[in-house]
Amino acid sequence: MVSLVCLEEVKEEETNWLYSPYVPRGKLTLCAAYPGVGKTYLLCYMAACVTTGKSFFNIVPFSNEKENVVYLTAEDGIGDTIKKRMRQCGADMKHVFVVTENKTQLLFDSPEIEMFIQQTNPALMIFDPFQAYIGSDVDMNAPNKTNERVGHIVDLAEKYGVAVVLICHFNKNQKGDAITRVLGSTDIMGKCRSYIALGNVPDEEDIKFMSHEKSSLERKGRTVLFEIDPDNGGIVYKGENSLSMDDYTAIRSKKRASNAPALEEAKKFIINQMPEGRRMAKEIKNLAEANKISEMSLRRAREELGIITRKTKTFPPESVWILPGHTEDESEPIQERLCL
Repeated sequence: MVSLVCLEEVKEEETNWLYSPYVPRGKLTLCAAYPGVGKTYLLCYMAACVTTGKSFFNIVPFSNEKENVVYLTAEDGIGDTIKKRMRQCGADMKHVFVVTENKTQLLFDSPEIEMFIQQTNPALMIFDPFQAYIGSDVDMNAPNKTNERVGHIVDLAEKYGVAVVLICHFNKNQKGDAITRVLGSTDIMGKCRSYIALGNVPDEEDIKFMSHEKSSLERKGRTVLFEIDPDNGGIVYKGENSLSMDDYTAIRSKKRASNAPALEEAKKFIINQMPEGRRMAKEIKNLAEANKISEMSLRRAREELGIITRKTKTFPPESVWILPGHTEDESEPIQERLCL
């Protein structure tokens, strides 16, 4: 039976924070970005901070006690990805709990989820990505069933006071704003009390930003800049600013429009320098510098042309650029950038 209560009789409560104003306890927080930006790395860093009682970037926790974290992932390997990144970020592994078997069978309304919370009393619970815990039988754009599944974890977060973070991929609508880019029903956004978006800073692709796009409980926090450095604590704080994700999108679009002629020139230059479809990367870079083609234009041209980078079998090995469709023999794969 449902009954009314006079508001005067309701006790006013303060928000209990994990990291104010970004991550409240007892509520849902959404963390979204395109693939490869570093969502999982950032959340491993957050988890590491919780397990050691340390600040998240420069955000001092309300409690500096070591607390437990449950990290549920349906995509990444536990040993080769999650544990490795936790270690790089300095996590206390005794306070991190994961599922290693049958992990794709879990849903938000699975009884095991509440059992995990009861067993570990976590301060933080992460679902990576949250779409996997909605279930393949549910249309992500249909609010009714989605609300039912997500509503279950909303109730558990409130019941046990755990901060729940849902990791989410952006959809393909790169022209939309930070809210409409989130994959799935907009009702999911409505259930999250906080929303942080990640992206690359234009012209500084190694620098990432974490912008606070929604905050229902407190004034939005400033945008945090950071870099992923596995050899230096995993995540390195690089400062703050007041730019939103939409601001960065506008900056990137403006730069791309102004750089279009330079990009086309760089693409033609690369093709002209590779009559046989392959050439030493060092030679092309030196020639580009001599022809006053910027490093950024050269990199973007290489990406748009789909050039494959390989390493020679010589000692010391050297990088070779190969146009798509040309032979790749006499070389072996090279991984130039960190895959996140």
